[in-house]
Amino acid sequence: MKKKYRDFLPAVLEVQETPPSPLGRLLLWVIMVLFVIVVCWASLSKVDIVATTRGKLVVNELSRPVNTSVTAEIVAVLVKEGQHVEKGQPLIKLNSKSLLAQLEENLLQQQINRFHIARLTLLYEHYLNRPAPMTLPTELQTESPILAKQISMLLQAEVEDDYKEKEVFKLNQQVLMAQIENYQAQKEMAENLLPIYEEQHQALDLLYKKNMTSKDSLLEVKKKYLEAKFTVSAAEAKVKEMRASYAQIDTQIKSHVADKIKEVEQEKIQKLNQNHILSVQQKQLEALIAQYELKAPIAGIVESLAYRDAGAAVEAPQELLKIVPENEKLIAEVWVSNQDIGFLRKNQSVTVKVDTFDFTRYGWIEGKLLTISSDAIEDKDLGLVYKAVIELSKNHLIIDDQAVNLEPGMSISAEIITGQRTLLSYLLSPMMEALDDVGKQR
Repeated sequence: MKKKYRDFLPAVLEVQETPPSPLGRLLLWVIMVLFVIVVCWASLSKVDIVATTRGKLVVNELSRPVNTSVTAEIVAVLVKEGQHVEKGQPLIKLNSKSLLAQLEENLLQQQINRFHIARLTLLYEHYLNRPAPMTLPTELQTESPILAKQISMLLQAEVEDDYKEKEVFKLNQQVLMAQIENYQAQKEMAENLLPIYEEQHQALDLLYKKNMTSKDSLLEVKKKYLEAKFTVSAAEAKVKEMRASYAQIDTQIKSHVADKIKEVEQEKIQKLNQNHILSVQQKQLEALIAQYELKAPIAGIVESLAYRDAGAAVEAPQELLKIVPENEKLIAEVWVSNQDIGFLRKNQSVTVKVDTFDFTRYGWIEGKLLTISSDAIEDKDLGLVYKAVIELSKNHLIIDDQAVNLEPGMSISAEIITGQRTLLSYLLSPMMEALDDVGKQR
């Protein structure tokens, strides 16, 4: 009835008299309830706080650079970029001809000294009159027949010279012995004549006293007696002198042998000392020559090969290549800004996205924070940053239904979950920052 009544009223009065629609109130209540629900949900719901960093994938065992420690010319490059090598495998050879020549000379001198030591050992036995064959050991003759022949000839010549020198001594002794025997004979003859001359002298002396013989005859016999007596004395003196000379030659022979033995011993010691010094030098040369052949420090893949052909000159400590370990577990190295470093802790969860593969299609890799550097590093683009290492849950991604291994050097972005906050605080934070900035205006 009231509605029909209002229908006949003027438009202004009809609007004034018409009560408000309940749908408006209902809509207002619905909006208010929804707002309260949204606020409650936003205040209760939480979102992750992430620190986004950039970095790259590296192998868990760092790649090993191969540097030259000498300055030389490359004579051979034995590997190619990307080639797999085993630990200790030769990679690059440098020119070491001069050192090899020194080593060859060193080894030759040691060999010659060994032959001389064997010669001196045999010569020592010879001087001691110990019966032994004057031949070098069989192993030395097999080692170098030419050198063995030369040393054997020298040994034979020395032995012959010694025999000749000893023969001279023997001849001198034989001459002395002949002279001794001669003087001994003269002495014996004179001694045998002395009684005869004495008896003749006594007989003539009796005759002379009876004037039965001349004085000259008596004196002649006396003269012969005295001459025989003198001959005995002189022969005795000569025999004594000759025996002294004979003994002196014996002493000379012993001295000669002693001198020869001493000479041999000194020469042998000299050769042994030379070989000791040469052996030390040999080890030094071998160690130095080994530096002219660069070998793989670990098994892996050749990367960053600086030279592919021979002829280039390199200087120490130039890096010639790198060996990247094969099938090693990958880790991610990222650089964290100063704004985020205070919120990072070990074992925090990380989402790693590889730039090579679109994460919206191929996904990402979960990980956890392993280590954080204790000091910042100056970066010309990023300023002061901290190095962090992330452990990956896997080393591959599924690309078109196939597992594709990730490679060292791939760039990545890592989202490190540093905590959680309510959605309401996240939505209100821009307004709070704006109000805070307004409050700071003069």
